[in-house]
Amino acid sequence: MEFDWKRLSTLDRVIAGAAAIAFVSLFLPWYGVTVGPFGASVSGWSAGFSAWAGGLLLTAAGVLLVLRRSGASLQATRVGPSLLVGGIAALGLLLVIIRWLTFPSFHVSGVNYDVGARYGIYLALIVGIAEVSAAVMELRASGEQMPWSQAEHRPAHAEPAPEAPAATDE
Repeated sequence: MEFDWKRLSTLDRVIAGAAAIAFVSLFLPWYGVTVGPFGASVSGWSAGFSAWAGGLLLTAAGVLLVLRRSGASLQATRVGPSLLVGGIAALGLLLVIIRWLTFPSFHVSGVNYDVGARYGIYLALIVGIAEVSAAVMELRASGEQMPWSQAEHRPAHAEPAPEAPAATDE
């Protein structure tokens, strides 16, 4: 298995780069409290399940893409590789958005007191949106069929209706 960065398309590079930045963002402050000159914050690893799981799913989508471009076989899945990368990235972004929306936020203007999201989660949101957008554009360009559209286009194998038993004259 050999990897050549030059073989990646621009969309591939966006997905892989965004995945790397999403992983780094897990180490940055995602939530914090500031009271006067004092402050404390937690990283993405400590901000709850949806924070670290979302960041790891965004990272996994990029790793999966790089593995696919390196020649790794993804034949064990029922969906195409582009759909798999896009789906994992979208699920990761959804979890990060859920974590961001569920953070409590308080700000008192009379006192220097602030509780809320910090720059790490905003970075994860930005790169997550970029990664999902690039994955969707790559999926559309790949021409992969969606699993639900494959079921619609299969030829119908109609079985003949069973014959009714013959009536007997008694």
